[in-house]
Amino acid sequence: MNSNNNTVPIILKLDESVINKIAAGEVIQKPNNAIKELIENSIDALATDIIITINQGGLKLIQIQDNGCGIRYDDLSIVCERFTTS
Repeated sequence: MNSNNNTVPIILKLDESVINKIAAGEVIQKPNNAIKELIENSIDALATDIIITINQGGLKLIQIQDNGCGIRYDDLSIVCERFTTS
């Protein structure tokens, strides 16, 4: 995230060398890890309000709502690809 201004971060595909360094152990194993990641995404999107809804300890539902800037239209084609980041 670019913390110097309030612009929406651009989503980029990671370099192959970085992808090769990502450990398989980084897979989310517990609901609290997923919640932490989603909150970090909200903060990266410059959210100032974050609402968290959890059902059955996160096993049934984890929902994060925020007022962040969202995804740039130009990034929609890459956003769901593996190993992309903002």
